[in-house]
Amino acid sequence: MSYLIASIIEVVTQNVSQGVTNASVAAIAGVCLLQYIVYTFKMSAVRKENEQFQRNLSEFEEELHDIQSDRAMTLIENHILREFVSQSDFDQAIELLLKRYVPSLRDGFGLYLNHINGEFKLRESRGISRNTKAVYEIDRSILKQLRNQNVLVLRGDKLRESSVYQCFHDQDKARIQKLCLLAVYDKKDISGIFITTELYPEGVDEVQQVKLAKRLLICVSRNIVKNQDFESHRFELRVTREQLELRSLADQQFKTPVIMLEEFLDRLRHLTNSSRAGLFLSTPGDASGCKAIVECGITLQSGVKARWREHEMNLVQLGLNSGENTSLSGDQLENHGIRSLVGAALISPLITNRKRIGVLCLTSQDSQPYDERSLRLISWASQFLSNTLLKVLNHATIERQARQDGLTGLVNRRSFDELFEDEFHRAQSAETACSLILIDLDHFKAVNDNYGHQAGDEVLRRVAQILRERIQEIRSSDNVIAARYGGEELAILLPEVGLTGTERIAEVIRHSIEVSVIEFNEVRIPVTASLGISTYSPHVMDSVQAMLAAADSALYQAKAEGRNRICSLSSAPV
Repeated sequence: MSYLIASIIEVVTQNVSQGVTNASVAAIAGVCLLQYIVYTFKMSAVRKENEQFQRNLSEFEEELHDIQSDRAMTLIENHILREFVSQSDFDQAIELLLKRYVPSLRDGFGLYLNHINGEFKLRESRGISRNTKAVYEIDRSILKQLRNQNVLVLRGDKLRESSVYQCFHDQDKARIQKLCLLAVYDKKDISGIFITTELYPEGVDEVQQVKLAKRLLICVSRNIVKNQDFESHRFELRVTREQLELRSLADQQFKTPVIMLEEFLDRLRHLTNSSRAGLFLSTPGDASGCKAIVECGITLQSGVKARWREHEMNLVQLGLNSGENTSLSGDQLENHGIRSLVGAALISPLITNRKRIGVLCLTSQDSQPYDERSLRLISWASQFLSNTLLKVLNHATIERQARQDGLTGLVNRRSFDELFEDEFHRAQSAETACSLILIDLDHFKAVNDNYGHQAGDEVLRRVAQILRERIQEIRSSDNVIAARYGGEELAILLPEVGLTGTERIAEVIRHSIEVSVIEFNEVRIPVTASLGISTYSPHVMDSVQAMLAAADSALYQAKAEGRNRICSLSSAPV
């Protein structure tokens, strides 16, 4: 076009130089100039129109993309919500959401925390290590941001400096590049928090992921809170029902208070899914500090049992020192030197008149931390036992006095016969060993005749003390029973002890009596004893009387062979 203008100017210039100044030339030039101006404006308008069209097209494409993206997100959201609402079980619904956010256990993990009594307690987890904590600490600043934003993503220094990050085990920290916190609301307060290492869906822009998460939380929170309210009511009903169940056990009539405590503790163990349970009372005169009054649970081999008991005593001491209900698992147990056998523990002190009189201890092989229900149950049980234990022990003291021989402090004949009957039938049913030792003091009549009946009483008291000492050294089982069976005749019942073990125990007792120094009125009285042993033999001894007759025959044989010796029979005398 500039070329056209130059040509017009050249023509005009030539014509002027040649003297041609007619009007036609001027008119042609003017027309050409006007055409150029019109063309220029027209092309400018076309360019503007094209640019506007391109802008409109880009906006349309962007809007279409947003519509398609929103439609895809809405489909994903609706699908998740349908799955969530269709779940009848609350934990399964939470687990379903965690599966969406953590599709691969290798790459990440997720968990849901309930906000209960000011603490964030683990309710459900996916992909997290077994050493996870039961309670998580959430920074106040993070909670404040969550209340404003609903969804929060932590990265870098802010992540590593946060308290919630420190709650995770080292092997979990290694997989954390970021933490995504999604708040569930009950009215205006946070009732729960989802924590995941990624947002959903994978591969989508984080802004879109956050938008989806917020929309999901709005829809899901109502159902979660509703379910949590329902769960809370059901939880309270269950705890109350189980407390009443334990209380009804304590109200039943048992043969002895100790049996009641055993039944009570064993039921508590089952309700809390514990491996073992123990009731320990403090004993100020004992260097160990506590003594197991009642124990129940899975059967352990001797070496394992000793190690488990060592762990229990550590936990009991912790309970006495802290004076608080304490749940321990994973690293918490390791911090107290418990690195094997016990995976989780629950301890609750027994407190009466502001004094810590003992500890209730539950232990589990499983490393899964104890839940809130178990903590509530052991707390109630310890309070209940604290209020009733002294009464129970008073009953036990009265009963023990009624069962004891007044002179020796050993079990009397009537009570021994009852206990003997029970242990014999237990051995018969389980086809386990059971042994009886009858002890007769040699020439006891001569002791009474030569030194007087008071000297004879002192001899019986001293021999009874020797029996208690030897039994305590050799076997710690509470099932061992020592009794005054007659005038100078004593008896020891050894459940689950075979012939070889019983002979070894009998020899220790015989030797201890022989070497004992028994003095009365500054006069030393020599004492020896004869011992007869019988051991239960299936298909041979069919009654307590048969086993007693065998021990009596063995005792007669020991006397006939010269006294101060032991004899044994494993079958009834012919």
